[in-house]
Amino acid sequence: MINSNYIWQVASIESVDANYDKLHNVILQLLRKRGIITSEQIHRYIYPKLDYLYNPMLLRDLDKAIVRIKEALAKKERITVYGDYDVDGITSCCIITKMLKVLGGVVDYYIPSRLHEGYGLSKAAIEKIHKQGTSLIITVDNGMGSYEEVKYALDLGLDIVITDHHEPQHEVPHAVAIVNPKQGDCNYPFKELAGVGVALKLAHAMVDNNSELLQEFLELAAIGTVADIVPLLDENRIIVKNGLQLLGNTKNKGLSALMTLLNLDSSSIDTRKISFMLAPRLNAAGRIADPSIAVELLLCEDDIRAFELATTLEKINQDRQLLEAKVLEEAKTTVEQKVNLDKENIIIISSPNWHPGIIGTVASKLTEIYGRPCIIISEEGAEGRGSGRSIAGFNLFEALSMLSHHLTRFGGHEQAVGLGIKVENIELFKREVNELSKDKIDKIGWSPKLDIDLELNQKDINLNLAEQLELMKPYGYGNKKPVFMSKNMHIRNIRTVGNGDKHLKLSLKSREKNIDAIGFNFGLYKEDLDMALVMDVAFHLEVNRWRNSVGPQLNIKDLKIPFLQDQLLCDIEKNYYMHFSFSLCSYDYQISSNEKEELLKRKSSIAVFNDKSVREKREYVKSLFEKDRRVAVIINTPYKAWQLLTFLKNDDGLKNKSQISFGLDLPDNITKGNIIIINPLVEINNDNFDDIVFYDTPFNIDIFKKQLHNLSSNSKIYILFERGDLQYNYLVCQHISPSINELKAVYSILKNRISGSSACNININDLQTLLQERLEIDINYYALINVFKIFNEMGICEFNIKEDFINISINKKQNSIFKLEYSDTYMNLFMLKKKVIEFYNHYFNLQTLLGGY
Repeated sequence: MINSNYIWQVASIESVDANYDKLHNVILQLLRKRGIITSEQIHRYIYPKLDYLYNPMLLRDLDKAIVRIKEALAKKERITVYGDYDVDGITSCCIITKMLKVLGGVVDYYIPSRLHEGYGLSKAAIEKIHKQGTSLIITVDNGMGSYEEVKYALDLGLDIVITDHHEPQHEVPHAVAIVNPKQGDCNYPFKELAGVGVALKLAHAMVDNNSELLQEFLELAAIGTVADIVPLLDENRIIVKNGLQLLGNTKNKGLSALMTLLNLDSSSIDTRKISFMLAPRLNAAGRIADPSIAVELLLCEDDIRAFELATTLEKINQDRQLLEAKVLEEAKTTVEQKVNLDKENIIIISSPNWHPGIIGTVASKLTEIYGRPCIIISEEGAEGRGSGRSIAGFNLFEALSMLSHHLTRFGGHEQAVGLGIKVENIELFKREVNELSKDKIDKIGWSPKLDIDLELNQKDINLNLAEQLELMKPYGYGNKKPVFMSKNMHIRNIRTVGNGDKHLKLSLKSREKNIDAIGFNFGLYKEDLDMALVMDVAFHLEVNRWRNSVGPQLNIKDLKIPFLQDQLLCDIEKNYYMHFSFSLCSYDYQISSNEKEELLKRKSSIAVFNDKSVREKREYVKSLFEKDRRVAVIINTPYKAWQLLTFLKNDDGLKNKSQISFGLDLPDNITKGNIIIINPLVEINNDNFDDIVFYDTPFNIDIFKKQLHNLSSNSKIYILFERGDLQYNYLVCQHISPSINELKAVYSILKNRISGSSACNININDLQTLLQERLEIDINYYALINVFKIFNEMGICEFNIKEDFINISINKKQNSIFKLEYSDTYMNLFMLKKKVIEFYNHYFNLQTLLGGY
């Protein structure tokens, strides 16, 4: 049986105004979870026009930066753009460099070596730039942590304009201007711009009248913004959405060459292709080679040279992949051998053999593997250079800030940091950062979690919603692709696809419609799924466009199989549905007022355990069975019964002490001490049992009250059920309750089959096949039998069943209008399902329930 490796964290449903622009209620709920509530906010999100970009002059010090840059341009001073070696820094450098060239500036750029210089300004680089005749340095995507370096530049007579987006540290550099929305006293409305976003704002202010140039800059800004993993909301969303559209017809020769080399269709560039194809190539040069190769590519004006540079980057990236794989394996071995995962909340490992250019990506992968923050340090002599990644809920930058006395430098943000440290201080730093993080991370927990935006009703899984979800693109950090879940999806068809049968292709059934699903890298699950009747699935809802066909498709992220359709379940279902259907017809829900008063007296003998997992519930029942007491366990559905019996079946001792009953009344000869009763309507009204266990949730409150009332006052009552159990009660209702369309379909088949006569003899399996092939109606045996019960009670026909055949006699005087109120079976089934839904929507804990008489 498949159990998810994740804890599914399902967000709660919130009330929304469902009147905005015909948007689906699900879309409105997703937007609300992103803080997008008002009509104006929704409109800006759905239609992120360039007109909605904020005035760049709202950025603090931008006016000072413009004055100094224009002065340098007018005097033909040499200007150096000082960038960074990642994609954010590279694209930022390209935007400012090209802008200055267009404005007639004397300009060059400088990208520090990750291996030899590290992040940000350095005194050696400043001195080198000074000797080349530069009088103004403009930093992009760096500078906020360079207090000493800026001071050194000023002493040499160099002016520095800082554009950055990283968190300010204790000492702010004394630059001519600092343009950073995160600095104090900056009233810019949006704080989460990437470094390239800040560079774009400066360029926007400088060349506002050159729309063609700004469009070119917007392409680069989109790439850098996606690569730097900043929230794709507000202004970042505007930049990326519009930049992606422009990339479809890019005039940038470097980008065009790189996309051609990678066989990328420029018209279908999205955030995923940037993250996994373009960005890694641009990043590779900065990781293990010369980052200026990437800058030259993006500034290149010659097609032949652009293709040469793109080819060079591809070769560098291949080398980077091999090196990264090697370091990852070594790092995993180090973790397993040297890190006590039971005691160390943050993984901190180091080695002189690890290239500093790839430790960031390795740290990211280790964080994903082990589900906790990770810092990897590359040692070089007495110095260490580290890169860290964090998990949701733990601010790694804040932790480093509190321990900065152990570091030679550090920077970054909540989820990603870079640092310098003396090798001799690594162990002390490791101990203190773990001690500091203990309380915070203990609260977060280590179990990997899957955040699910909403539980979808199966009726909402349709093309309309899938198409509206596309309005939420581009997806990325802060605007993640929505993950939904749906329970009890019937598995209609399943096969493996792809090279090596790595993937699953499924056809799922939501009552009367089929839904396609794809599970990438889920191929190994096929064997278990072949034995499954239903599954709970977490998924992205997408539009599947294939040739001339368009329809909704589930892209599976995770799945759970609550039970398998094995011989045990088949035996349970056969007995369960036979007895339950018979019992339902004659069941009386009523309870008198005197009985209610008596029931209130029972509260002291009731023990409630409604927060136990499936495993804990089974263990608890087992512990009761192992005591020298007489125990009765009441189970309401065959599926919860299967879970318990599967758990108990390998324990011969318990098997010999227990028996199973499906009837409404208990057997007269209870030969064993314990009994498992699989019938939701059973009432125990004798003194045979010391303990009565309500294992799962009853079908409705009235049944539960009546069962409680009839119990012996000498019995101890244990309540193990919870609201989530009701999904299986609803599944039972679906299993036995034919829909209106199914009733009509069966009637249509019968009319055609009988054709002039008044009777026929039909093989039940053949009838089910006929319904599926002709009308795409999948109906199970029990629902089909109830169809004929309903027809009989409505006067349409009479029937009898013998083995696999059903003999039907049609009443020819009956017209085809269904008067369902004449059928007790239909009304009983209708009320049963209705009460399950009401119980689920208005679920009470036991204390509230008993106190509400």
